[in-house]
Amino acid sequence: MDYLSKLNFSTVLEVGCGFGRITRRLLEHFNISEYLAMDISPTLVNNAMKLMNNFTNIQFKVADIRQLQTEKKYDLVLGVEVLMHVPPTEINSVINKLVSISNKHVVNIDWYEEPTPEKHARHCFVHNFNEIYKENTHVININRIPLPATKQSIFHAQLTS
Repeated sequence: MDYLSKLNFSTVLEVGCGFGRITRRLLEHFNISEYLAMDISPTLVNNAMKLMNNFTNIQFKVADIRQLQTEKKYDLVLGVEVLMHVPPTEINSVINKLVSISNKHVVNIDWYEEPTPEKHARHCFVHNFNEIYKENTHVININRIPLPATKQSIFHAQLTS
């Protein structure tokens, strides 16, 4: 929350919202005019809807990030522990899609280790997000902030206006 408080945004697309833990915190702490929360799991989206029933500025969508389609652009596109589940063969296209949906910022918090461990769960991947974001011409600045006592980092891609 501290890092996001430094950013200017009023609309949010959260990919991989799960049951809404992060969603609720953002809605409680920031002045957000429009929020779209999506997840691949219908069960988790239903649970998130129940948790957010007192908010009127939020919509939910069951969708796979790889097939996400929207005409709308959002100031902040956020993913917490979701991009690490995208296979290496698909991560570039997913990142490019997230950048294309954002007006200002793409922020993801994911597992990141150097060097990449040889053994890991088959459904988790360490991606070099800095390099992937650098390849996108709409990204003007990339920040990586390691999170203390974890193997995670915040990756923030700031976009051209």
